Amino acid sequence: MPLVFIKEVACQALLGVWKIEESADTLKKQVQLSAEEEGQYVAFKSDARKKQWLSCRILLKEMVKPEPPFIEYDEFGKPRLMCSELQISMSHSGDFSSVITCKTVPVGVDIERLKDRIFRISDKFLSPGEIEQMGTANMMEKHYIAWGAKESLYKLYGKPDLEFKRDIIIDAFDYLCSGIGQCEARVITPVGVEKHPVFYELISEYMLVYALKT
Repeated sequence: MPLVFIKEVACQALLGVWKIEESADTLKKQVQLSAEEEGQYVAFKSDARKKQWLSCRILLKEMVKPEPPFIEYDEFGKPRLMCSELQISMSHSGDFSSVITCKTVPVGVDIERLKDRIFRISDKFLSPGEIEQMGTANMMEKHYIAWGAKESLYKLYGKPDLEFKRDIIIDAFDYLCSGIGQCEARVITPVGVEKHPVFYELISEYMLVYALKT
């Protein structure tokens, strides 16, 4: 079974990771889709995209017992479970997918395969100060942690007017050789600055990053 792990990361919060090894047909047999989701699935052109999308739902099924309600989306595209207060966030990249759930606070997760193309777009999501504080050691890992932190917090807030470069600021941090650690982020909102710890974990060649609202 390609389940990498399901673990508790905070009180009433679960984080799961799935390695995609099955075909789309095999995955589809493991999950029940609503009529709306069937339409979404059929619309995907790429087999890889179908497998990523299905694996997130299978992972959610493993994490939420009994079988979770169908997924719907709010007006900003943020996923939620029908008739449920459980907070969820999902992400996928390459051969991995990840889901985080929490009963008490909003959450966000991002997983990305490490590729050097991140350096070509760094000035699109990092301020000059953030780029400077990266230093020269473990630059790729740090860039993906910063991207994942901003993506996770963007999902957590679920507001399209948040801008990565302007409104989500990553403080300087050291990358731990274990590949597991945390950094601190600040989100600039209309009511003030909100601080959040953001957690990261290197899995194979993928950076997993997640955040919970404090």
